[in-house]
Amino acid sequence: MYVEREASVGEPASQERRNAEQNDRRILGNVVQCDGARATISAYADDVDGAVTGLWTVGKMISINLGTTRTVGLVYAIGKSDRAWSNEGQNPIEVSIELIGEVRDGAEPGAKPVFDRGITTYPHIGAIAHRIRSRDLQAVYDLAGRHSITIGTLSQDEAIDAN
Repeated sequence: MYVEREASVGEPASQERRNAEQNDRRILGNVVQCDGARATISAYADDVDGAVTGLWTVGKMISINLGTTRTVGLVYAIGKSDRAWSNEGQNPIEVSIELIGEVRDGAEPGAKPVFDRGITTYPHIGAIAHRIRSRDLQAVYDLAGRHSITIGTLSQDEAIDAN
C-alpha cells in the first residue's frame, strides 16, 4: 500500500503551472489540521458577495496540491464552529475530509494521472485545497483494464462513468 519511490515521477504539480489568466475558482480553502487519516480545511460557505456557492457538500472529493503529488480527500463532515449563520459577510466553515490516496502525473508528458491508495506525503498546515481536476477524478475511478458495467455517472462530474 505504501511505496517508497526513489525518484519522483512526472513534473511537479505546482500552482504555477496554471495559466496566469485562470481565475482562482478551484481554490476552496486551507488545511488547518491533519493526522494520519484525516484533515480539516478552513473555508467559507459563501463567496465575497454573500452568495452560497454549494462547493462544499458531503461526499465530494477534493485535492490538496503538494508539489509532485496531489492528495485526494473525501468530504465527510461540514460545519460552522459557532453554529450561527450570518446573512452579512462570509460564513467561515470547517470541512472534515478523509485522506484516501494520492494522484501523480504519468511518467510521459501528456500521460494520464495515476492514483495510489495510501499517503506518502501528508498535507502541511496552510496547504491549499482545490476542487479536484476532472483528470484526477478519472484516475481515482480508473479500474486499470478490469471488466465492469456502467451503472451511471458520478454526481461530482457527469462526464465520468460510474462502474
